[in-house]
Amino acid sequence: MSAAAPLLTTVMYHYVRPVADSAFPHLKALEYTDFLGQLDHLQAHYDMIAPSDLADALAGGTPLPKRPCLLTFDDGYADHYRFVFPALKARGLAGLFFTPKSSCIDRDMLEVNRIQFVLANHPTPERLADELDAMLAAGGRCNPVDLRRAHFTPNRYDSASVAYTKRLLQHALPAALRSDLTRALFRLHVDHDEKSFANDLYLTPDQAREMLAGGMAFGGHGDLHLWHDQASSEQLAREVTGSAATMNAIGAPVSGGAYCYPFGGQNDTVRDAVHAAGFSIGFTVVPALWSSSADQLQISRLDTNDLPHKSDPRCPWLAQVADQEVR
Repeated sequence: MSAAAPLLTTVMYHYVRPVADSAFPHLKALEYTDFLGQLDHLQAHYDMIAPSDLADALAGGTPLPKRPCLLTFDDGYADHYRFVFPALKARGLAGLFFTPKSSCIDRDMLEVNRIQFVLANHPTPERLADELDAMLAAGGRCNPVDLRRAHFTPNRYDSASVAYTKRLLQHALPAALRSDLTRALFRLHVDHDEKSFANDLYLTPDQAREMLAGGMAFGGHGDLHLWHDQASSEQLAREVTGSAATMNAIGAPVSGGAYCYPFGGQNDTVRDAVHAAGFSIGFTVVPALWSSSADQLQISRLDTNDLPHKSDPRCPWLAQVADQEVR
């Protein structure tokens, strides 16, 4: 009986920084020391692979090792250059980084990041939903009662109030209205100088090139970081084209490259567009391990919070890998 294909553990990261000592201690970020502890755990119990190892295995080259683990980093933050890159390089590890065009190349704030920093800096984030409803009611453009009925439920990470705020400002409201509201809230609760804030928050093209030269890899992550599965055909084309433009600008390959769907939003149409642009590997936010017998345009990932921040052989995800080994 042939051995089962190894299960790939892919870990998803966003902000990684010394968050407790930062200007935004309430930002939902991974504390840098916890990141180092998690690397200890992963290196102790898994076979760490580089993005090129995964691409090679999927193309029929060297098979994946017994317990493959891949590190991915979303949204192209300067955190990744300042903290993640040196830590990985010191350990001989390689990560896969996904950066949108509008933040990296155009130096514009992503809507999702305006929302995150407003929540992080708001004195009572649970009340932000009430503030948002008041703004909508005052403008007479939406009925908050109807919106609450449709969107006021918790999710895996957030309370009903915070999830409601995110849903409205990420996709439930019309695009122009979302932009007006997030910009106004950002000015009110975070910073009046959005451009300077963006320049400090995001990875620069030169930093990305330095990371590439240092053994890291980059993949596509849209243009404006829109939900791809809710985008119009024109918006989807812009998102995918923007991803290719970013890769070309920093010197990363598009053909055979990797793509990360913002918010995990993908469907047949999205995957077809991504594949047609030349990308051959796609990453979701589904919290699961992945087998090479599954669709390589739908590779699942665990969030950093799904795994321990120090070495722990009792981790249930590790147990799932071990169970696969004895089948």
